[in-house]
Amino acid sequence: MKKLRIYLIAGAALAMSATSCDKFLDINKNPNSPTEATADLILPQAIVRVAGTVPSFNSYGAALTGYFVNAGGFSGWGTLVSYNYTTADYSGLFSSMYKAIEDLQQVVIMSEGDESKDIYVAAAKVLQVYCWENLVDVYNDVPYSEALQGASLLQPKYDKAEDIYKSIAETLDGALATFDANITSSQFKAADKLFKGDLTKWKQFANTIKLRLIVRGGSKVSFSNTSFNSAGFLTDDALVNPGYVDESGKQSPMYASYAYSPSGSVSGTTAYIPSTFVMGFYNGTKIQDGERAALMFNNGLSVPHNQLGYQDDPPKGINPSAWYVHGPGNATKANGSQIGILKGPGQGQPLMLAAESYFLQAQANLRGIVGTPADAKTNFVNGIKASYNYLAKNPAGAVTTGYNANTFYNNYLAENALNKLVDFDACTTDEERLEAIVTQQYIAFNMTTGHQAWFEYIRTGYPRNRMPVTRANAPYAFSSTHSEATAADKLPTRVLYPESEFRYNSGNVPTVDKYTSKIFFAR
Repeated sequence: MKKLRIYLIAGAALAMSATSCDKFLDINKNPNSPTEATADLILPQAIVRVAGTVPSFNSYGAALTGYFVNAGGFSGWGTLVSYNYTTADYSGLFSSMYKAIEDLQQVVIMSEGDESKDIYVAAAKVLQVYCWENLVDVYNDVPYSEALQGASLLQPKYDKAEDIYKSIAETLDGALATFDANITSSQFKAADKLFKGDLTKWKQFANTIKLRLIVRGGSKVSFSNTSFNSAGFLTDDALVNPGYVDESGKQSPMYASYAYSPSGSVSGTTAYIPSTFVMGFYNGTKIQDGERAALMFNNGLSVPHNQLGYQDDPPKGINPSAWYVHGPGNATKANGSQIGILKGPGQGQPLMLAAESYFLQAQANLRGIVGTPADAKTNFVNGIKASYNYLAKNPAGAVTTGYNANTFYNNYLAENALNKLVDFDACTTDEERLEAIVTQQYIAFNMTTGHQAWFEYIRTGYPRNRMPVTRANAPYAFSSTHSEATAADKLPTRVLYPESEFRYNSGNVPTVDKYTSKIFFAR
């Protein structure tokens, strides 16, 4: 019963985001009759579905990288602290991503033969690439070339992860060429719940996803084209917002998962609090950053924190969650500060932060993929500023009056002078510079895109996860004290394929080990 209790808590959060996604633009009464809908109607629904997957992917990564840990008052933490995953753990990542890809494929199918809908196809394919990359980064080899065939092919083969990376990068090149050949139509602008018809932003988004593929794939993938469209990379957050409102099934996915329901009841959970490890990047243990902590956590630096797996006398959680920033007094729905991670029920759902774009560029600068090594510092600084700006944004997506990223950065640098994780000029080697960049990515991804933090950790080893896993070393190690993993860092290497694959596609699903089978780009 104890174990069931925590599974129900975690499941409720994931179900909340899935419900929000399914209800918001539920326009297809009969999914077996595609004639009831058109590309104009399916594209916005598909975009919203993709956005609805982000909270569960974030939670998966957050549990592995120390963004959240167990609080007091609960027990039976099971695989969250042991990492002894079964085929049931995180199985929704697989199914939800394929469902999103299938929805986007309907846009492609319904637009075939209609040149006026080429732009819909291009947008759908960019988002499919976004989804395919997430699947590969979680599972490595997945069904790809034989996927999406419906009843005509119920047991698709699994493609190699490296081959999928190469293919989806080529898909992005095709979409970029289509964007270059089109001007925004009024229909597409209405259907586009991501960039509101701005094709420059679509091109920047596609470029940035491609840059992430190339940075992450490295020498292990034989990309056919490593150049980029002249539109450049994202300079603002990619936020989906179809008009989220404070109504049942229509709230922003992250808010619905971790804050309040429309009725005012708590939909978040007090079962989770930040780790002592992650708090070290705010409270001065590793970096001093009280200003961003105030934008991130319920009660700022005073938020309770713990070490993953420690259950003797852990701090209690806090309502509605540790990431709900509120005004003076107690946390209530009406007292929300409309900043941070949980801004309000009408906030946009991030698919990719501008901070990630800048930090990817900084990494690419060091490796000569784009720009020059001299550009890395500029992108590093811009990434820190963009992270601050996202937290300072209100539900409408505008930076709240009184918050200034330049002032913040100057104060941040002064408080952490000569700290190589903050002061780029203090770094003397490219490895130190890479550590600074990826560590700042980790800070920027905190409870927004935790899965991306995990992918970067297994690729680079940053932020440093220093052993041993002891109470005394809690600020420097995010692995669980109850880990059953066999690796030196006491972490798993991956999750398992879902039980449904072993049941329906057993002849093709690869045999993997959660403690030794690595994602292809992992170090």
